[in-house]
Amino acid sequence: MEGNKDFFNECMNITNTTIDKVFKIDINDEQKKQILGAYLFGMFNGLGHEKNSKPVDIQSAMIQVANAKLNYSLQSAVQFSQFLINSTLKNFHPTMFAIIHRGLEGCFMYKDGENKKLSQDFHDIIEVFKAAT
Repeated sequence: MEGNKDFFNECMNITNTTIDKVFKIDINDEQKKQILGAYLFGMFNGLGHEKNSKPVDIQSAMIQVANAKLNYSLQSAVQFSQFLINSTLKNFHPTMFAIIHRGLEGCFMYKDGENKKLSQDFHDIIEVFKAAT
């Protein structure tokens, strides 16, 4: 159980650091918030792999973050986390699949303290979406 607590705490630290210090984004923008959620989910998966966490722990962390930090209702947080899980299949949602995998790579940038590179990676994704809309 202690491993789960460490995993959840580290997920919250990643979330707080990236939102407040690295990405510096407005989470009131729904599109950016969904991109952030997918990116964080990828980061959580990277961390979970490193810590040998169970998939249910990763999903639980995502629900907690979506509810507490991204301001989704509990029901919406659960639905969003399931959508992200489904999006780990490339054919389900190729765009979200790509963002999740960028977040997975972002986990290693975060762990290596490469915050500038991490921020640039995330904001490059945002710019692609801006250009497409």
